[in-house]
Amino acid sequence: MQNSTIFKNAVSEKRLLNVVKEVSNFHRIQASPMFREAAEHVLKICQKYGLDAKILSYEANPDVWYLQSKMFKEWSIKEAWLDLVEPEMRLADYSAEPISVIQKSYPIDLRDKPVDLVLLDKGDKPEAYEDLDLTGKFVFLRGNARSNKWVYEKGAIGVVTDFIMETANRKRSDLYHSLTYTSYWPTHVPGEAEGRGFVLSPAAGDALAKLCQEKQAKGEYLQVRAYIDSALYNGYIEDVEVTIPGKDDKVVYLSAHLCHPRSSCNDNASGVSATLEAMNVIHKLIEEGKIEQPQHTIKLTLIPEFTGTFAYLSDHNDYANGLGAMNLDMVGGKQTRFYGPITLTKTPYAAPAMNNEICMYAMSQAAKEASSLFGGSVALTNHRVEPHSGGSDHTVYCDTTIDIPCCMLGQWPDLNYHTATDTLDVIDPAVLKFSCLTAVNFAYTLANLTAEDLPVIFSFQDQTILQDKTRFLNEYLSGKIDKVMFGSIMYRLRDYFVDCTESVKKLVPDYDTEKEKAHVRAMFDSWFEQFDLKDEYPCDNTLTDVYQRNFVGPIQQLSDYEALGYKEVLNDFNKKIGNNPWRMMGLGDSIQNYIDGKRTVGEIVRLVSLEALRDTKEDVLNYLGLLEQLNLISK
Repeated sequence: MQNSTIFKNAVSEKRLLNVVKEVSNFHRIQASPMFREAAEHVLKICQKYGLDAKILSYEANPDVWYLQSKMFKEWSIKEAWLDLVEPEMRLADYSAEPISVIQKSYPIDLRDKPVDLVLLDKGDKPEAYEDLDLTGKFVFLRGNARSNKWVYEKGAIGVVTDFIMETANRKRSDLYHSLTYTSYWPTHVPGEAEGRGFVLSPAAGDALAKLCQEKQAKGEYLQVRAYIDSALYNGYIEDVEVTIPGKDDKVVYLSAHLCHPRSSCNDNASGVSATLEAMNVIHKLIEEGKIEQPQHTIKLTLIPEFTGTFAYLSDHNDYANGLGAMNLDMVGGKQTRFYGPITLTKTPYAAPAMNNEICMYAMSQAAKEASSLFGGSVALTNHRVEPHSGGSDHTVYCDTTIDIPCCMLGQWPDLNYHTATDTLDVIDPAVLKFSCLTAVNFAYTLANLTAEDLPVIFSFQDQTILQDKTRFLNEYLSGKIDKVMFGSIMYRLRDYFVDCTESVKKLVPDYDTEKEKAHVRAMFDSWFEQFDLKDEYPCDNTLTDVYQRNFVGPIQQLSDYEALGYKEVLNDFNKKIGNNPWRMMGLGDSIQNYIDGKRTVGEIVRLVSLEALRDTKEDVLNYLGLLEQLNLISK
């Protein structure tokens, strides 16, 4: 394995910070001239570094699908503002703060035609406003504009919102003077409302709400003038592809999304900067003769989140050549300012691979940041490893029909996530360097992995096994799962890690894994005996149907299929899950990944239930029924 010190000495914190600064100056909305300008600027950075880079262009047209991602129109905007008539006041101005406009807003010109602004102060449910006529009016929502499209069904022509997404780690008061990144995502189906609107800070929203309440108490409304000079049209999206040629056509991927509003520094100018510097350092060291050309090719894709990855993988479908990937999304926030650990998110259990352990090794090398008193090294950057979860482009690579194992490097909590205060001052160059070094070590290690390296990687598998076993033991001891489920989870984990061990043959062909597989089994046998565990969680053997997938890649969003005439089918499914999309959070991907043309429905229900730590039979059956109606699976 390459001595990681050479990478540590080559990575520049100043270059990292400079690229964040440059990229964050662009208003990088997916499928827009502004994103295109950012992609072209990144290409110039690559050219300055001497990297082999190019821009790939894909249609942004609602009639086009890339795998299971339906495209949308390109959006451009020149000017937008919102003025309060009395008292005279500018409430929002795109030229001063691009995030103050709801992204992808349709045009409107009310410069000389003031309209009423109606405060909706009885919550977000349409039932509370049955007798309220919103025709031709702007409405002031205190909630999420994207999830309250019903206001357009009641005739509203625009929205004002001061919504802040609160979590266990941040409150509205923490971001009182910030604005939330808000966007519509038109699907361009017949009858779809033309969404448009503006975003205020909670401080400005509270002040405006008070004025609205005083006016509406008299049976009157405040009035606003609005102007949005925008357009939606068939256009293009861009991916930036950067390549370090290897000695063969096998590929190791790095990925980071380039999109989001100005400035959006941690999310995700940080990931763009870290991966660009990773490629720059590897390329430079090869040119200087300090490291060898990699055995396998290393590629970086800088993309509009999800959309660009779906497009790229629909176009580059030689998946068998993809050895592994790492996606960097939010990787440079100051940990002294309520930014959480740099977190390595693992691959799903449905897709056994050693990618997790190679990433863990890479992170351990990046963690050699300072010398300890006893001659070893200590980490200065807080970091951790977590189970698989979704939320970014790694889920596309990980889908079992693509099967390019992909971990994500990210950061949570993130105080300023999706807000206007995600600015340059939240970036810590030292944390960003840690993330960059993790990416460098991962890419170069996997691109040169040999049989001699595997004992080190297998040592990290021992850590992973202990971590997973302990996690589920804690669930059992705390009473969240019973002994029957705990036992079957342990047996499932054993089989999973045996399969992971066997998967190294994709990375190092002809490697004999029998010794390592026996070691894995022994690590579990001791627990089976210690806790008297058996594999007893039931499988419903009456559910004998076997399904095969008729699609490649994960489903981006179910609502896309409305455009194919399945509106009623989707409505029926939503009723079955209580109109609660959170109920299926994570389950959809898990169910899809277990459909392989071999497992029965009963076996899928069992596996998904063991992952979810609850009985998921009803949800799995409903979801499979939906996929069958959408013609995405067949018996």
